[in-house]
Amino acid sequence: MMELVLSRRWPRGADGIPWTAPGGDPQRGDACVGCIRIGYEPSVTGGSPSPTQNGPEWEPEMSDATISGMKTPEVIIVGAGMAGLACARTLDAVGVGVRLIESTDRVGGRLGSELRGDVWCDLGFQVSMDNYTELERLVPRTQVPRKPFVPGAVVWDGLRRTRVIDPKHSLGAVLPLLASGLVRPRDLIASIRCRRWSSGALSSRFEGATASDVITAAGFSDRFVECFLRPFFGGVFLDETLGVDAGRFLRTLARFASGRAELPDGGMQRLAEAMADPIRSRIEFSRRVVTLTADPGVVCCDGSQYSGRAVVLAGPVDRSLDLLAGEPSDVEWSSTTTFHFRCDTAVLDEPLIVLNGSGAGRLNLVCSPTVVAGGYVADDRHVVVASCRPRRGGAPEADVDGIRSEAGRMLGVDPGRWEFIHEQRIDRALPCRPTNIDPAGLPDRVHLIGDGLDDPSIESAVRSGVACGERIMKSMT
Repeated sequence: MMELVLSRRWPRGADGIPWTAPGGDPQRGDACVGCIRIGYEPSVTGGSPSPTQNGPEWEPEMSDATISGMKTPEVIIVGAGMAGLACARTLDAVGVGVRLIESTDRVGGRLGSELRGDVWCDLGFQVSMDNYTELERLVPRTQVPRKPFVPGAVVWDGLRRTRVIDPKHSLGAVLPLLASGLVRPRDLIASIRCRRWSSGALSSRFEGATASDVITAAGFSDRFVECFLRPFFGGVFLDETLGVDAGRFLRTLARFASGRAELPDGGMQRLAEAMADPIRSRIEFSRRVVTLTADPGVVCCDGSQYSGRAVVLAGPVDRSLDLLAGEPSDVEWSSTTTFHFRCDTAVLDEPLIVLNGSGAGRLNLVCSPTVVAGGYVADDRHVVVASCRPRRGGAPEADVDGIRSEAGRMLGVDPGRWEFIHEQRIDRALPCRPTNIDPAGLPDRVHLIGDGLDDPSIESAVRSGVACGERIMKSMT
């Protein structure tokens, strides 16, 4: 039997920055930098270690992984994002052989972080939630600690900053909210009304309705909508029109009402690495699938073929649809750009986001991850993340100095000494709308999963993968 020895090391350029294939788009899954390259594996216990332990020149020194005696995979999974990893974990736990084929050099898909110098930069402004039960089951916080945000935000209306805290979590916040003039009694009543709607089945009155329709029906004041609801949920959905489906809006509202947003120590990539650890030897990196076969199976960019008892398409939804149709799909994406800075002193005194409720400017929000969780930077300095307002059809152009100045105005601090770290243009951040696929129309023993088919979230991706794994197990019995 052939024995394959694979060395695990994150590919880097001379400047220490992780390398990407020329012409490849790692967000779309087009990068192809060679076959059977095993990428970044930071630790045997899961996740990216804090750069405070190892500094900017850290590279994983792992003993080689010898893959011998591995059983022939019964299920081929295309894509090692959170959905694909959850599906593989579910099947592997009951002894079903799996092989994951990932086109990039890391796990996580849209979820993740990049190490720039000695600063971890999440791929856009991303959060987890403490009520993600499936994520907690597979990646418990005892393995990857998570730290919560205060439930609410500081709202910048162009003139002043107002601390808007969920009264459910802090009854003492009600009077200051009312005194601020941003929140009126009708807004508190409308909030209660929306929570009641979100806790039950979707009312027939909202069939075919949008988030904007629900907000209007609830009776929120125009000022609260424009200063808080539009920038907050516009940032969540990457749609400032609030034109998303009413059901998706109410489900998202219920998630925020019953839990807290949080960040893992060391960056969002740690969640993906911990999810991948038990099945890491089953993953082949930097290998792109170009064709499906009828057996079922797949053909990779180098001509290699794999077949099994089932194929799971777990990559970006448009890439999966391309494989199914044999031609490019027409999925439309929302886009954004995120800027990362480092500064000597804390810009916030509590873990809150600062929302741009002015209706003007280029930014949607400003956050300091280092005020929330540890491990984002090697020293005791702080990181500031400025996330631009969303748009369709490509990430917005913005200049660093202008973004730095606008973020400083929102925070009420002088940003002159902030060090620019990284600009992330995210052209394919979220699908503009869910893709409805009838499973009966898929080829035999081919499965399609991922949060692009449902409400986009980490939990949705994980649940999608787990449910698919369970369906495959059932079909094998």
